[in-house]
Amino acid sequence: MSTQPSRVKRWLAITFTACSLAAAASAFAVYPDHPVTIVVPFNTGTTPDIVSRVLAAEMARQTGGNYVVQNRTGASGIIGTQAVANATPDGYTIGFANVATLAINQGLYPKLQYDADKQLAPVALTGSVQNILAVRPGLNVKTLAELIALAKKEPGKLIVASGGNGTTGHLSGAMLSSMAGIDFLHVPYKGGVEANLAVMRGEADLVFDNISSMASFVSQGRVVPLAVTDLQRDASMPQLATMDEQGLKGYRAVAWTGYVAPAGTDPKVLDFLNTAINNALQAPEVQEKLKSLSYVPNIGPRQQLFDRAHAERPVWAQVIKQANVKLD
Repeated sequence: MSTQPSRVKRWLAITFTACSLAAAASAFAVYPDHPVTIVVPFNTGTTPDIVSRVLAAEMARQTGGNYVVQNRTGASGIIGTQAVANATPDGYTIGFANVATLAINQGLYPKLQYDADKQLAPVALTGSVQNILAVRPGLNVKTLAELIALAKKEPGKLIVASGGNGTTGHLSGAMLSSMAGIDFLHVPYKGGVEANLAVMRGEADLVFDNISSMASFVSQGRVVPLAVTDLQRDASMPQLATMDEQGLKGYRAVAWTGYVAPAGTDPKVLDFLNTAINNALQAPEVQEKLKSLSYVPNIGPRQQLFDRAHAERPVWAQVIKQANVKLD
């Protein structure tokens, strides 16, 4: 008889825990009850698009929801980001965001069509990928020092291609110009793929783009890699030195990424999405895919995204000012 009260207590504790878990689950049983649109403001086949589709599939697998990627391209991510900012804040529209849409555009466009701090809410800072500086084989340049020397010999004649105004490819070149005291002719294309092809066709002399986008071209010998743009070498190309190591001390241009939602979205929904994204990033299959893209994942709270954006805005604004970057 002495054991009966303890058994009753254990039964009550188990029942209470089960009920609590059921209540917590039912609170979100209705979300998402129809597809969540993930707006990607960049082209299909790019790193933002691939990462978003990988995460969407894993989030669907883990949560049972339906996450649909929608590409809305143009104007350095402005069109897609504006669409997210203007969407109904019900948790059914979120958007891919990155260094361009949250930090660079603020210093590049005098009249930006969205206010990130007022119209958007952070969902997650998901990771980053380095850029690589590459030149066309016919340029006969093998090192960063040789490229700088050639640019000084022929000021304003070398053409740097980019995937568009305000992209990290564009501003990476502007940072190089400013720090090395040289001038390039910047030619924006409709996307990173087009910019890379321009270099391979000999229409442009150099390009900065994500390692994941450039890796196959490097291995095929269609471009000549000179450097990577973070302060540490990339694990996928450990033989390739950083810009910093090759003399441009402090040079760093990293394409970090994340997701945002319209301001006013229920914080509980934002927390749900943050957890779903963090869990997806930790799935072994996702990590393997991201590794193949040279994408370094980040796990953390929602506010990390805006903290990173606020820290880098003055850095990019200074680059834009010093390099006298103008919209083409």
